[in-house]
Amino acid sequence: MATLTVKYSQLLTLSVMQQFYRNGICAAYTTAPKLDFTILPTDECLAFLKAKNMVFKSTDTTGGFTIMARTLGTNLSGNPLLKSRITNTDKLTFFMLLNNPNAVNFDLLPTQLAAGNIYYFSNQVVDNAALRTNLHLSKNKLGVDGNNDQVKKTDVNYKYSFAGVVTTAQAVVKHLLTGLTVNAASVIVQGTNSILTFNLSALPSGRCQLLISNVLIDTFYFLGTMASQPVFGVIELNLAATLPANYRIIETDQSLLPTRPNYTVLFKNRPTFWRYNIQLQTTSPIYLEMAKLTPAQKTDYINQLSITCNDASIKFKLASNTDLSFVFVSLAGIPLQEKYVLSSSATGAPLVFTLYKHITTNKTEVKSNLAYPSTGIINASNPPAIYSDIFISL
Repeated sequence: MATLTVKYSQLLTLSVMQQFYRNGICAAYTTAPKLDFTILPTDECLAFLKAKNMVFKSTDTTGGFTIMARTLGTNLSGNPLLKSRITNTDKLTFFMLLNNPNAVNFDLLPTQLAAGNIYYFSNQVVDNAALRTNLHLSKNKLGVDGNNDQVKKTDVNYKYSFAGVVTTAQAVVKHLLTGLTVNAASVIVQGTNSILTFNLSALPSGRCQLLISNVLIDTFYFLGTMASQPVFGVIELNLAATLPANYRIIETDQSLLPTRPNYTVLFKNRPTFWRYNIQLQTTSPIYLEMAKLTPAQKTDYINQLSITCNDASIKFKLASNTDLSFVFVSLAGIPLQEKYVLSSSATGAPLVFTLYKHITTNKTEVKSNLAYPSTGIINASNPPAIYSDIFISL
């Protein structure tokens, strides 16, 4: 009886990394990773994968996924050939869903995403120095830039208010990858302005442009069937053989090179100004000590209060005080981390923050191991400075 052998080769891998975490991917775990993002192929992508003999597999340990493709035979160099032919207009599209809302706090992202926008990552990047094992999909090679890596989104009904009078024939939406176009379904002229409406149901999901008399007016992303879902971001992987060599997935002869592309989406961790808000009880030793002092002595006493860290590069200042409260603020932003470790320690010793009194005369510890900030909330009420508030009662 004949044996049928079916071979699948790795097409690509993708990793979502976060500097906040010690392992660079997700919160520390003992059994299974719990990811901050879920990545799902779009309906169109699932249909394409099935038609082209490809398989999508989530890889929780990298925060991303792997795509395998059926191959048959090899080229003259011995590299596997895809069984199903791919064209330069083919792509793989994935939606990112946010599982952990705190990620927006500890990742370096805008505290408020522009209304109607989503994050957008693509392998149409020109960076000849990027290694095949670490191909950034963000525009900046150092990681996601929350302002540059976003795009306006729309559902099937795209509207635009244009400062001028146009006709339906002049206004066109163009799907960038396929080149498909859609004319305006209606134009309502109000004085010297035009309200344009488009029905995009004939287009696949993807990046589009609004052109008026062949002049670029707007760029946006059509979400297709996912328009009603809380999409955080989009990942588009173009399969064209015309991409730069290092970012390319498939060669012109439909072969796969031995070193497969690993795409990365790196979220940097956010530095915040740490603000210790210390509230004194009327029974607090510090309060009782100050109550016995003259105004001049009290001023000197307050000036000799300090928060220090076992990392000498981290310093605080007393920002304000009352009879019952003190506020200490770090002089510079401190990167938020899952676990705060002394950088000079070979054994992973923790960062320790301590409140002292009498720092110039008889330095005395008031309270050590001050709490680290929560990532559940950050204070962005006075941009561009962003604060992490820690509340302590003494």
